[in-house]
Amino acid sequence: MAVSDRQRLLDRALELPTADESDFFGGRRPPAGVDPALLKRIDDTALRTKLVDARIAEGLQSPKGPQKIPSIVRIYPGFDAPPRGASPPASNGRAKGPAAVSQRGLPSVDEMERLILRLREVERDVQRDLASAVDERIARLKRELADLEGADLEAAYRELGEALEHKRALASQVRFETFRRVEADAEFAPRVYLRLLAR
Repeated sequence: MAVSDRQRLLDRALELPTADESDFFGGRRPPAGVDPALLKRIDDTALRTKLVDARIAEGLQSPKGPQKIPSIVRIYPGFDAPPRGASPPASNGRAKGPAAVSQRGLPSVDEMERLILRLREVERDVQRDLASAVDERIARLKRELADLEGADLEAAYRELGEALEHKRALASQVRFETFRRVEADAEFAPRVYLRLLAR
């Protein structure tokens, strides 16, 4: 497809109505860290197909059968949307060679290694950021307990209990924030394969 044709398609995509959070159904949510203006409702199935094939859009929600839910796509102005995940035909039921793997939208080993390495690096940063804040709060409350009485003491104990509970729940928060930060990094191409990993 010519560059001018792709640009015209992108222009049409950006003119589509913006999807609201209420348009997402079945537990779906807008992707974290994505500009809401790039999440679009689209009723034209032929246009949707062209956008996906041109790597201008990624399908986020599509009605099945009689479902009355909006069709939603995410627009990629850099023409770097994840490739359509279609399984190529193979006589023995298995993909043959790198081209077949690429057509299925699967990452290379190198891409997955880069993605996992980035996740571990970001996770260390997030762990440090979140844990230090909670640890400082717990240390402050412990220091204050010795000088408090009555209602203030009870309030401090409750706050300390909440802080300790927060620390216990930190693992899931760290994982969520790690994925959010990597997904929001538009310069890191392997982020598109986060969907293959359990969150």
